[in-house]
Amino acid sequence: MFQGNASRLRKVLRILGAAGLTCAAVRPVSAPLAPLGVCEVLRDLAGLAGKAIPVLGRYSYRENGRWMSEQACDPAAPAPAELWLLESSTDGPMPPRDYEIDAVVLKRKRIEMERRTSLGKFRFGTPDYDRWAIVYGRVEARKGDDAKIAPANLVFRGSGAVLILPGEP
Repeated sequence: MFQGNASRLRKVLRILGAAGLTCAAVRPVSAPLAPLGVCEVLRDLAGLAGKAIPVLGRYSYRENGRWMSEQACDPAAPAPAELWLLESSTDGPMPPRDYEIDAVVLKRKRIEMERRTSLGKFRFGTPDYDRWAIVYGRVEARKGDDAKIAPANLVFRGSGAVLILPGEP
């Protein structure tokens, strides 16, 4: 009787194992995401509006808010190269389950960005006011007077969608 149960158990485990391997083989593997710089987002604002993407830039935190920026765009941007960050735990997009950034693209873009954008140097406080970061969020174009301050918002889920990068690329 014990031997019969063991035989059934082995059959069930084989079936479950085969089903698990089949599911793993069928599940698509997502390619690493290539972050876009703030200038790239602003150049294609109409095409990216409403889309959730990873954005690379200078992450700045001040009393009046948080934003991603670059000092200069090549070619020059018609408005300030800034995306204001709006945190929304209910409306912000969730990063993909298998969230992976393309390291080669990230390194190349960050080196280019650091040539034309510097972090703020403060005589007081902490250097945490300006840092290099990637924020995963949804691009929303701003309208009216708000667009004069920054052309778009980046709506993000919370601190889990902000990846602070180390000092060197």
